[in-house]
Amino acid sequence: MSWGTELAKLRRSLRDPEGNVWTDIFLRHIYNDVQQELQQKTGVLEDVISQRVPQLYHYSYNHDWEYGYLPTKWSQFNQCLLQHGEHVIAHRWEAQAVTGIDSGVTTYGANFTQPWEAYMLSPGHEVKQRFPQNFNSVKWIAYDEEPIHATTKKQVQQDLGYNTRVGRVFAYYPYDEVDNSYVLYPRPSVSFANDVDGEGVAFYAAGDTESDSTGIIAVRDDSTPSELFGASVDIIGTVDQVFLVYNVSPNDVAKADDESDFPEFLRKYIRYGAAARAFSANTDGRSESLADYWQTRYNVGIRFVKKYVRSRRQDRNYRLTTKVTRSRRSRRPRLPDGYPAV
Repeated sequence: MSWGTELAKLRRSLRDPEGNVWTDIFLRHIYNDVQQELQQKTGVLEDVISQRVPQLYHYSYNHDWEYGYLPTKWSQFNQCLLQHGEHVIAHRWEAQAVTGIDSGVTTYGANFTQPWEAYMLSPGHEVKQRFPQNFNSVKWIAYDEEPIHATTKKQVQQDLGYNTRVGRVFAYYPYDEVDNSYVLYPRPSVSFANDVDGEGVAFYAAGDTESDSTGIIAVRDDSTPSELFGASVDIIGTVDQVFLVYNVSPNDVAKADDESDFPEFLRKYIRYGAAARAFSANTDGRSESLADYWQTRYNVGIRFVKKYVRSRRQDRNYRLTTKVTRSRRSRRPRLPDGYPAV
């Protein structure tokens, strides 16, 4: 059910089908806010993904302003190297040179512009993995089919060689608070292969056409959505890869044909919450009684969704038993046994 249909139903509840009181933009904003609130309170939306290690990107860029000039027909971008004020540096001694300090630091290793390059050399800084676009929080994560636990960058930095440490992955940590990325610790040792048979990372499968320009973007004829651009083929399993279960941050609806991330049987509760906010807003349609009415229905919906989330995680044991025959004895008051028959 699209946002256009949801909007029509919401307006019917608001008794404003012509949009004389509330604008479409206003209702869309509060609808998106209620989506986020419902997910935050219930955690009903979850997703599962298997991520390639290392991740592949269409482009790499250096400065923040370059992001606006990247091709809109692709979506996977990597901000490489290190930011230092208005400059981009590749080695630590460059930061000292920019600030006029005598360079006396030791460089850990080589730098790279694409994450897969880091597995061909000894990298000088962390190799980031990007969380999914709709990521909210981790529920469970594993690498190479083994669970790994969360840690912090501060705790990992107690290991002076954490940048270059290679071994069996047992933890991960967020790269920073504003970057939607994480780092596996220690860095896994990944073998590369050009076929899906065996272990390791497959850049392309047998029978696919490898790109002459990059060597990693493959085109598969039977699954190409566009003859002009081709398709990025990603063959991902769970061996030597990240398997992630996470809470979803629902995407905002923006156009009439956009679909909400919530299943259809839960969207009515979003409309209830949006109606409560609309009636409580400082507009000509303000009504405290109607706002309380829809807020009550919204709160009941939240309790229902929480119970639904708890129930779907419970183990259920089914048994074949004899149906219990209930007594037909009436629950109405009975006359005393010695009372004369009528």
